[in-house]
Amino acid sequence: MKILAVDDDENIRELLTEAVAAKTSHTIMTAPSGPEAIRIMAREETPFDCFLLDIQMPVMDGITLCGKIRKVKGYSRTPIIMLTAMSQKKYIDGAFAAGATDYVTKPFDFLELFSRISVADKLSKEQARVSDSISEMSALKRDLITNTAHSLNEPVELTGVTQVVGYVAFENYIMQLSRGSLLRASVFAVKIAAVERLFSNVSHIAFRQILTDIASETVSVLGDNNAMATYRGNGVFLCIVPRIRDFSHTKFEVDLNSRLEYVPSLHVENQHVKICVGEPVAMRSLTRAGALFSLQKASANAEQRVKNQREVLAMLRKSMRVRPRSGFQSEMERRAYEVLLQDALQEDDTPNQGAKAFS
Repeated sequence: MKILAVDDDENIRELLTEAVAAKTSHTIMTAPSGPEAIRIMAREETPFDCFLLDIQMPVMDGITLCGKIRKVKGYSRTPIIMLTAMSQKKYIDGAFAAGATDYVTKPFDFLELFSRISVADKLSKEQARVSDSISEMSALKRDLITNTAHSLNEPVELTGVTQVVGYVAFENYIMQLSRGSLLRASVFAVKIAAVERLFSNVSHIAFRQILTDIASETVSVLGDNNAMATYRGNGVFLCIVPRIRDFSHTKFEVDLNSRLEYVPSLHVENQHVKICVGEPVAMRSLTRAGALFSLQKASANAEQRVKNQREVLAMLRKSMRVRPRSGFQSEMERRAYEVLLQDALQEDDTPNQGAKAFS
């Protein structure tokens, strides 16, 4: 793997060069500044497979450099590891929002650093494989569609949406948050209703566009610049927010669905794609296992929300299925059905409580 390390500290550059040469088979080049790194990238015929960036540098800081690298053709998904002494949340947020893949704070342990580089190497090889496949098939649309295919359960990296990162980067972001930030933060999940049917009825490219549009509207409705989101797979988006006071997941669900009604990609076969929002889960763990459990619980809450609404819908449909009615009666019952359905979608009770309301 070809690595470019950018740091204004000459000692750090020399230390990285010696350590990488002694302990790995990777090739490493260094640059003392952001502008010099861009010049090196421009003149190198073989592209870099990974970047190690310091944040606090003169002329151009590492976060700005990270954003510029992401705009260079061929580097939109290249692993970028921030290697810096800046551990405050605002720098972590800024780095991941700019496109960082991982974040390691100084003073760093070389075993940990090499472990992160190893993960970056695997990501780089996988992305190179996908890139090669797409290049080979650019002339054939059918082959392009085939090679961009993915399973429903697979996390899909959505590019071009602010505050939305890949799932690997999302987990890394959570583990870089400080103790205080984790104790205050909460995570909730957004789930596409009937996602299995949707996935089977549209192309992989159309499904990716739907995911991108939902992610964009989700962070827009949330309206929190410090929030971070990702697509986990199986129609589930995860959102972590630093503070979640006075947050109503049912209100957020209604507001988001209202916005999504005006998104063209979400109108499929005369039906509009709907989403459900699960109850938030507090991120009160300082371990990776505990954090992952919170993500799983948030996903389960969204899945349960979908199940509850499905049961309410089934009950409403059953109550409408009795005997033939006149056109006027059918129209009146249709309107009543719509009112009940809207109430059900905003109701946060259990299915049993819903059954009492409509019995």
